[in-house]
Amino acid sequence: MHIPLVTPVPYFALLAAVNECLAGLRNFNFYPGMLFGSRDKWWPDSGLRPTAHEGIDICYYTDGAGREQSFSPRIAIPAMAPGRIFAVCRDFLGQSVFIDHEMDDSHRFLSVHAHIILHRQVNIGRTVQTGEVVGTVADTTGRKNRMPAHVHLSLMRIPQTVPHDMLDWKYICSSDQIELIDPLSMLDCDHVAIHSKNPWKEREQARL
Repeated sequence: MHIPLVTPVPYFALLAAVNECLAGLRNFNFYPGMLFGSRDKWWPDSGLRPTAHEGIDICYYTDGAGREQSFSPRIAIPAMAPGRIFAVCRDFLGQSVFIDHEMDDSHRFLSVHAHIILHRQVNIGRTVQTGEVVGTVADTTGRKNRMPAHVHLSLMRIPQTVPHDMLDWKYICSSDQIELIDPLSMLDCDHVAIHSKNPWKEREQARL
């Protein structure tokens, strides 16, 4: 059975709906390095990413009072659409969950939520519904590179023949079987603001 995916997906509204601190927010803010395909680092570190960014990083937002805020480890992460948990792996900040939205007979369409701590009941094979919380943002405080807490969202199309236990970030970054898709091309971006400078990174670098 194929699960229809209606676009644009209101993922940012889903995030706000499951997090009281995001109620009434004005927009989510994206700075250089946070968007799909970028080689820049948006956290206070020098140099470039080893590979182009495989998705988007969601972290900063403007609240209803016009104040800029950033995610805490308490932020709940919802599924963007109905699907089935296809794979789970460790990543360098937490865990990644791959949700299969079953788009056609030859390929899987996966959404990947990374750098989170999964809820105990999130197991391979389990069905999830739109907006169902699968975990919370991982706590990255105290890390050497001062990486702020955030959720990474990737969208990808892979052949049905790829087994779930092969899926990890090393495979994603090296395999020619993975077709990565810019998440913003499929999401409702009414409350998205894209900026040319990153004041958060500039402030952190000034403290060095």
